[in-house]
Formats: sequence, C-alpha cells, structure tokens
Amino acid sequence: MENTIFIMLFVGGFLVFLGSMGVDVIRLVLNFLVRCLSGLVIIYVVNFLVEYFGGNFIVNINEITIGVSGFLGIWGVILLYALQYYFTIT
Repeated sequence: MENTIFIMLFVGGFLVFLGSMGVDVIRLVLNFLVRCLSGLVIIYVVNFLVEYFGGNFIVNINEITIGVSGFLGIWGVILLYALQYYFTIT
C-alpha cells in the first residue's frame, strides 16, 4: 500500500512538473490511456487467435504489459509478443 502511494505521488509530481514546463498534461494522459486500452484489446484478440490456431506463446494481461503498451503503443505490443516468442522457444 505504501509503495502505491509513493508511486502515485511521484507520478503526480512529475505531471505537475511537466505542466509547469508547458507540456499539455491532459493530452499526454489521455494519449497514454488510449494506448493502454488499444493495447489491451489487441493483446486480448491476438491471444485468442494464437490460442485458436494452436500456438503456445500467450502474453499475459497485467499491469506491466498494459504499461508497456501504453508507453510504447503498437510497437510495445509487438515487443511483448517477440519477447514471449523468444523465451518460449529457448
């Protein structure tokens, strides 16, 4: 619980800092949330298709994968599947 509060305070302080530097913080946060949601949908659909066709490299949906897809977008989702494929084969 204390780690969550510390992380939220850090992120809030960072957003306030960016706002004071002239960055449009609302646009930045909304862009991140849209990327998170689209990454979540893409991971869910691709997991379904991989499982349907008999593959065995499923990317789990958790906080880290949503954060990576939110930060990197579609390339983050591709990176997650590439890493999962690599670690499944070796």
